[in-house]
Amino acid sequence: MNTYLHMITCLPRVLINVAVLRVLRFFYFILLYPSYFSPLRHLPGPNDHNLLLGQEVKKFQAESPVDIQLKWMRQWPDAPFIRYRSFAGNEVLLVNSLAAYKAVLQTHVYDFIKPPFFARLVGEITGVGLLFAEGESHKHERRLLAGPFSVPSMRKLLPVFREKAKDLSEEFEKLLGNKPYAAVETIETLSKSTMDTIGVTVLGIDLDTLSSMYPQSFQELYGRVLHQGPIGQLISVVNAFIPIRKFLPFGANRRFTQATTDLREMLRDIIQKRTAELADGTFKEKKGESRDLLTYMLEEAQLRQQETHKQVWSVDDIIGHVRKFPFQGHESTATTISWSLYVLATNHEIQNRLRSEIASLLATNPNPDYDAISSLPFLHNFVREVLRVFPPSYMAQRKTTRALTIENVLIPQGTQIDIIIPLAHRAPSIWGPDAETFNPDRWTALSGNAASPFAFEAFLQGPRICPGRNFALIEVKAVLVELVSKWRFLGVEGSGGELLMGGEERVGKGVKIANPSLTYRPADGLFVRFERFGE
Repeated sequence: MNTYLHMITCLPRVLINVAVLRVLRFFYFILLYPSYFSPLRHLPGPNDHNLLLGQEVKKFQAESPVDIQLKWMRQWPDAPFIRYRSFAGNEVLLVNSLAAYKAVLQTHVYDFIKPPFFARLVGEITGVGLLFAEGESHKHERRLLAGPFSVPSMRKLLPVFREKAKDLSEEFEKLLGNKPYAAVETIETLSKSTMDTIGVTVLGIDLDTLSSMYPQSFQELYGRVLHQGPIGQLISVVNAFIPIRKFLPFGANRRFTQATTDLREMLRDIIQKRTAELADGTFKEKKGESRDLLTYMLEEAQLRQQETHKQVWSVDDIIGHVRKFPFQGHESTATTISWSLYVLATNHEIQNRLRSEIASLLATNPNPDYDAISSLPFLHNFVREVLRVFPPSYMAQRKTTRALTIENVLIPQGTQIDIIIPLAHRAPSIWGPDAETFNPDRWTALSGNAASPFAFEAFLQGPRICPGRNFALIEVKAVLVELVSKWRFLGVEGSGGELLMGGEERVGKGVKIANPSLTYRPADGLFVRFERFGE
């Protein structure tokens, strides 16, 4: 009894001591450690941070999700890393030199992992799979997925890309009707087109047919997950740092959660049906076409299981992989094509050069194959320049698993590393004083720093380079061959319907960029005016 009373008597004192220790810890890690003890304290970087929120408020208030980081790059162009404070005083390093890019993406690639908050932020939208695999698991899964993204597979998929591009042209015809010109909102229109392509190439199905079986379409569910309103975006950001998703009663949170649940169930149904079809031999793919990704994965898993007597992928593993590709394969590709049309509509000299090259090809080869399209030099340079200036996936994040020394900088274990792709793509030290100018001809003869593979990070580099880069490049090129050969793009329409054009050279001039956003895209849509070519 005395012991019990003693414990009750001491409890307030214990609670006070715990509270004092927490306050001291908070004070040390937010105020003292970053300023006086951190080995990173001597690195250049902004000091105008909020005590609790660091630079995060400034990042979200910027005109684009990369504006403030580009400002830092220009302020400290020679620093391999730029240091800034994030939430609760956490130090973050921004990669800022070619040598640092190479070290993070190649030399020490498996000494880094995705930060847990990044996995929560992006993983709940894209799924897990290869994107979040680490170490030996990443190497193994990358080998398994090499086949469906190989050049031979892309050669077989080109007819699908061409067919969907022709369907897109038919949408343009409907919009135009008997009018001399019309305007197309590119983001929405192209997103639907590229999602249709993903349905055939990744899932092996017609999404229109699939949509008739469910209350909401695949496209609608992905749109709800990818493009949340302000409250939904705020919840996602907070949830990345503090897992609050399952506790919030807000409608925006319920809609997001329900959409992700419905997507998973839809994919589970597709996977189980395809597994049964493969097992009983009723699944038939079209002769001469590459296997869709889902079928390839299921067959590969079955083969490996027979060899090793171990399960390679569970249904949830496959869902994680398959969810990722509609995000990267339709959102990113649609955004890239939209920016391509923006450039063509606002720079008619570039448009005329591209059309001339495509017309020369089609004059002798009306149905060009993969190699013929890939051999067009100006088209290739144009697409690379679009990806340099407007990289759809603009950010990757890493976290050190051990202490590292890179470019004479001692980086403690657990340090967050930000890879902001436009920093490399718009650095004058890499691309010269005209780094902000759209110029496809710069790719004709790269020299100096621009010739480094780490100067171009649209798909990242090294062992974690995006496996779908061949897929994305040939899909974009196939769509441009179709559209540029049939349509002339006159300009970009402003909010009042006025035509904005005239050879704009600066990056994204006059276009409001979505912030926050997982992709670098126009905030309020992009309306491109077009007419039939030859009229």
